[in-house]
Amino acid sequence: MWIPYDLRASLKGETDRETLRLSRADGQPRQFLVGFFLRNPVTQAWELDLAAEDGLPELPAVPAGASFSICPNEAGKLAEVIYRLPARSATEALELAHADLQPRLLAWLARVGRGMAIAGWRVADMTHRARWRSTPFRPSAMSLDFALAPVDRDLAPVVELFQRARNAPDPASRLLAAFAVLSAAVGHPAMAGSGAATLSITQDMLIHSGAIVLPDPLMGIALADLIALLRPEHDRLVGRDGVLLPVLDDLAGQKRLSLLANLADLVAHRLIQAELAARHRDAPAPAMAAGA
Repeated sequence: MWIPYDLRASLKGETDRETLRLSRADGQPRQFLVGFFLRNPVTQAWELDLAAEDGLPELPAVPAGASFSICPNEAGKLAEVIYRLPARSATEALELAHADLQPRLLAWLARVGRGMAIAGWRVADMTHRARWRSTPFRPSAMSLDFALAPVDRDLAPVVELFQRARNAPDPASRLLAAFAVLSAAVGHPAMAGSGAATLSITQDMLIHSGAIVLPDPLMGIALADLIALLRPEHDRLVGRDGVLLPVLDDLAGQKRLSLLANLADLVAHRLIQAELAARHRDAPAPAMAAGA
């Protein structure tokens, strides 16, 4: 079963409804805490290859009145950065803290040359004692027939692109790889049985990918229209000379990109599954043994 990979999901409340309601209804500036869990993209451990220790003083941040603390794990590695800042809502606090942390991560990465990523976050309204969290979904294991035949040689390059999409560490890379699968479905001979010509975006696809919240007119559009809608996103990630371009979106822009990448990724999987099903239907029945 395909699942979305979106670390920029909506904040999930962790306290009772009344605390969350009071926080959302209060439009006055007040103190929030925003913690960012950090991840090593190579080891996938929720820590960075940066030595840290308890008790370090808070450091100034943006906006005025904001500060952040370095939080190590038991191994003495940086595991979380916690911001203390004034804001009018949990969403605003998260956006302000993220806008300050992201360029700091780039500075740290440029200095030491190690991989760094944000794994998730948590937000606390200190006035109303409301808390939210957003961390990666950890799905249960699936059953599989390990005797499954290998992918056909002609289809393998397309499935390898889908593998890149599934394994991509960020939405931009995932969208680029999934977009390549969608494009292949339109004209690549290996995808002739994928049903690309009749595919349309369903409500189930939009709900499953999370793209249902986007304002774009996605419901019922054909694959060619989806490719046309995604192409501007693709083209702003890859320049005219084929060189990757930087993606400096704010948190809202990153969420939009992630949801579009989810949708492209999901549709790519549906097309590959349809192609595999068509090949299975068209495969000749196994010959009966002599004397049977």
